[in-house]
Amino acid sequence: MTASLRPARAAGPCRAARPRGGGAWPAARRRAMVVVVLLLVAVIVPLAGAPGASAAAGTRGGLAVEPIARADSSTGTPRSSTGSSTGESDESPVHAPVVAGSSTAANPVAITVTDVVSPTATSPTLSVRGTMAATTADPLTDLWMSLSIGTRQVRSRDELATLAANPTTSGYQKLPLTSGHVVQQMADPPVRGGSPIPFEITADLAAAGGAAPRPGAYPLQVRVSGSVAGRASKPIGAAYSFAVRSSAQAQRTKVTVVLPIADQPRLRSDGLLTDNDLADEVKPTGRLSKLLDAASPPVVLAVDPTLVKALQRMSNPEGYRYASPASPAGGVLMPRSSAAAAFLTRLENYAGQGGTVIALPYGDADLTALVHAQKLDTVEYAVKTGQVVLDALLPQAPRPVAFPADGLADATTVDVLSQLKVPTVLLDDRLLPAPKGINYTPSAGIDIATSSGTPIRALATDHRLADVATSYTGAAQGPSAGAVLARLRADLATITAERSETRQLVLALPRNWQIPDDWAQQVLSAITSDYSQPAPIDDLLGADQPSAPRGGLVYPADARARELPASYLDSVTNVRDEALALYPVLCAPPRDTVECRVERIDPMRNALVTATSVWWRADRMVDGVSLSQQVDGNVSAIRNGIQIVASRSVNLTSRHGLVPITLENNTQWDVTVVLAFSSTNRSRLRSALRETRALQRGQKAQIEIEVDSEGAGTFPLEIRLLNLDGKALSSDPPARILVRSTVYGAIATGITIFAVSVLLLAVLFRLVRRLRPGARRPMPTGTAAGITADGTVVDSAVAGAGADPPPGIGGRDPAGHERSHGRATHRDDPYRDDQHQEDPPYGDHARYGAALAGSPEDPWASAYPGGSALPAVGRLAAGSALPPPPVVGDGIVNAPAPAWDGTAGAGGRHRGSGP
Repeated sequence: MTASLRPARAAGPCRAARPRGGGAWPAARRRAMVVVVLLLVAVIVPLAGAPGASAAAGTRGGLAVEPIARADSSTGTPRSSTGSSTGESDESPVHAPVVAGSSTAANPVAITVTDVVSPTATSPTLSVRGTMAATTADPLTDLWMSLSIGTRQVRSRDELATLAANPTTSGYQKLPLTSGHVVQQMADPPVRGGSPIPFEITADLAAAGGAAPRPGAYPLQVRVSGSVAGRASKPIGAAYSFAVRSSAQAQRTKVTVVLPIADQPRLRSDGLLTDNDLADEVKPTGRLSKLLDAASPPVVLAVDPTLVKALQRMSNPEGYRYASPASPAGGVLMPRSSAAAAFLTRLENYAGQGGTVIALPYGDADLTALVHAQKLDTVEYAVKTGQVVLDALLPQAPRPVAFPADGLADATTVDVLSQLKVPTVLLDDRLLPAPKGINYTPSAGIDIATSSGTPIRALATDHRLADVATSYTGAAQGPSAGAVLARLRADLATITAERSETRQLVLALPRNWQIPDDWAQQVLSAITSDYSQPAPIDDLLGADQPSAPRGGLVYPADARARELPASYLDSVTNVRDEALALYPVLCAPPRDTVECRVERIDPMRNALVTATSVWWRADRMVDGVSLSQQVDGNVSAIRNGIQIVASRSVNLTSRHGLVPITLENNTQWDVTVVLAFSSTNRSRLRSALRETRALQRGQKAQIEIEVDSEGAGTFPLEIRLLNLDGKALSSDPPARILVRSTVYGAIATGITIFAVSVLLLAVLFRLVRRLRPGARRPMPTGTAAGITADGTVVDSAVAGAGADPPPGIGGRDPAGHERSHGRATHRDDPYRDDQHQEDPPYGDHARYGAALAGSPEDPWASAYPGGSALPAVGRLAAGSALPPPPVVGDGIVNAPAPAWDGTAGAGGRHRGSGP
């Protein structure tokens, strides 16, 4: 076979030769190592179950190392990782979200801390009380408890907040117990479903050794270990809190507590309460009563004036009423509330004993929202009315300190308060942040410049203290009272340890603080300690008090978003204006007294101010709307009770007339109103502009309005109801009456008189002419003579007997046409010299008369004596002169000249042809 081409590998100096025969000695060594490990396990496991061995194994230089907590990705709550170098076990308790003061239910044992008694300058013992409850059905055996404290003090309030949220981030040192051991056996383990097992563990800090600790707050750990279902012992539960180490030092932080005594507005304008819940609030077990029980000087009471007014109503000896759907008319009658009267007496006594009282704005009005909506008059009324109400109740006047809701107000609102002569305002410290470089908590007092030139004193309220104090609600899943008190004390101790100088803080509690049991008393009692003390507010108001190092006033956007909307405030203001317009109506002189205003106007205005309360923010605005609508209905009832009753139309038959109306007062008050009259055409219809009338309640008055019409037509007369200030009582349309006039105007009357005068003159002129001497008179029938065409005078009797008149006679012209029957305006008189110049001479008429021969009898022939006809004359030559006129004495008297018309002779003129 062919030899392999791969070269042979020579054994180098670094490659040891492996002994032949399978390597028996390494196998023996492995077996020996396994035996050693088994022996070690057999020895260590029993020791791990012993308390003393566990304590020794769990301590490294006296430091208990705890698993590091990490924030859960979704909730942000602390979550512990595994791993420990204590020697107790590599398995730590299961850590779900942990709240300082209690352990999570995910652990087999849930621990709740109910009280922490920190050491004092005279006592080095530290005691923790609480309860244990099993969260697993497996049996718990061999339980023991240990108490550990942080290795160093908390350096800042930010670090304190971090430890409260994630207490496992600190290192802990086990404390020796007063029993001389480092652990405490639990003889009675808890059982799932059974009652929690109480415990108390006490440590002796003096026996801990080491250097003297610095005063301040320290994290605290309570830990339980044992066996679950017979398995090896391990930590199965933990709880965390804070302890305070103090010394007999003189320096203590001053704390001024402001405790609001307030409730939502409940008083309506008609004197009824919106409900009867306030009766429960002031009972000995009620919320307001417990708050007042906890207060003692120098605690500052911030009292709501609206609450005082409601309690005064409930203290009425005749009882009070509250609104109810079951009794819509008049509400439900309740007897006098002795609890309400006692509560008011306690307020008076508090002020009488030297307690400080400040007044909240009336109705707890939303001052910042009102300023932003330009309702400055409402702001002024709310601030000043609050002072007046408490001044009337208390034996001494309340302090002029403004406290906006939650201490939130911007620079404009603060400036408005300064203009209202308010020297001090309480503001949340987040609005006045400390500048960079200030790593401690500044004092509360700061001066803020205003537009008036006089600075206003602002007191920054510590929101962290308030959040801690109100975090206990008594809920089963929430923190315990003891854990919250321990955190509050730790906060105060940390503030004191920040700086060597004494500072003063303000703790302002919320208005709607819902306190379980005697929690308020516990909070206020916690202020008194080796590191803090209560202080009066006057210590911050002195003129010599320095201004704390704080930044400028800032107003967060989310605070602006929570304000009452401007549109809502506008609607409330409109109702208020209508209510105020009734003041001159209901309280006109001589009724314009303070009593009248307080009784009739102030209830409506006060209820409208309460409609702007901060209690109606967000989804509770409907309650404010209800108060506003109730006032609106009251105002409408008064306005509608004053009525004008009149006909829709009135007829005038002369220039001057009366328009009757009826004014009715159907209200429960005496009223005084002004009737304002107006017309769209003042030049045609005039009346008095205004008339003032006073009516008693239930009275009806008949009023006649004097009007003057300048012409015929229909004119509207509008009547408005005004108050004595000239303001309309309502925005409704005015009452309207149509005035129909049949009177002619001045021009029409003048034209008519002129026309009638001309007509009368014309008639008179004709009568005068007809009746004057020489006027023509009727001629007897048959005596008239006519002139034929050839100039012969013919008797009318002969000419007219059975024959038609010749042409030109009897109203016909030579062509046979009808002649005009118009009457001439005058006759041609040869004996008168007033003939018109245009008339033709007498001789010119002859040629026309020749064609009129055979005319009927002349009616003027009767002018001759005896009724004889004119004497016959021969044919007259053209252009010949007439016969001479008759001579007086010849038997003819006043013989008139012949009339020149259709019945006259040859010289006649057509009737109506003259001018």
